[in-house]
Amino acid sequence: MSEIDETQRGWASVSSRDWRAAEEHFRRVLEANPFDADALTGMAALYLHVGDADQARELCEMAVAQAERDLPRARRHTTGWDDAKVRPYLRALFYLSLAYVHEEAWALAQPALEEIVAWDVTGMGGEALNLLAQVLHRIDRLDDAAHAYVEAAEYIPEAYYSAGLAYWRLGKRREAERMWRRGLERRPQLAALIVHYPRVLPNPRGGLQDPEFNRAVEYLEYLGELWDEESKSELAHLYERRVALNG
Repeated sequence: MSEIDETQRGWASVSSRDWRAAEEHFRRVLEANPFDADALTGMAALYLHVGDADQARELCEMAVAQAERDLPRARRHTTGWDDAKVRPYLRALFYLSLAYVHEEAWALAQPALEEIVAWDVTGMGGEALNLLAQVLHRIDRLDDAAHAYVEAAEYIPEAYYSAGLAYWRLGKRREAERMWRRGLERRPQLAALIVHYPRVLPNPRGGLQDPEFNRAVEYLEYLGELWDEESKSELAHLYERRVALNG
């Protein structure tokens, strides 16, 4: 099997949360090429999964440096994530940003995420845009955060809840309610988990084959503590009204 095939299978295993298989694929690539940027990033993803942000950051810094060498000469005039020569660079930056987020180094995460968006206007299918919005949210740039969340929600419906929360913090109750209604239309399961967090913690083992449930768990891991009782109460009211209307 080629290094490219091994790397692709590694990332497919990450997506399905099969961490053991992912490690096997990435290690095979690194045995053949210790400087493979995508495999280095893959190992960083595994370290993040077990909570070792320091090791993940070091691997991502190596991956970014390696991937940067293969970037097209016409920098940023590419198809972004769809460009095979650009994708390892963007992925390395994204996981580097995640490592910074785990370390609460918001000032370092922000420029790395903005670099991704400069290369790819979709922000990696909304993933980088959503993480950038979370960083902006953490540093109280709520207007900018709300705007980024709304852009990300085109690809990641969970971001509607975050956009509503940012508007709620800004005192824009009508906009907040509008965003939360959109979230309820697209991801009602997440609302049920938010309103009970942290009293009822979701068990990811019960939903390994349910991508929507997995994303809900991931959402709460990153943003659950930003929801206070007042915002959860308002969301619960909207959720209960929706349930009543739908019978």
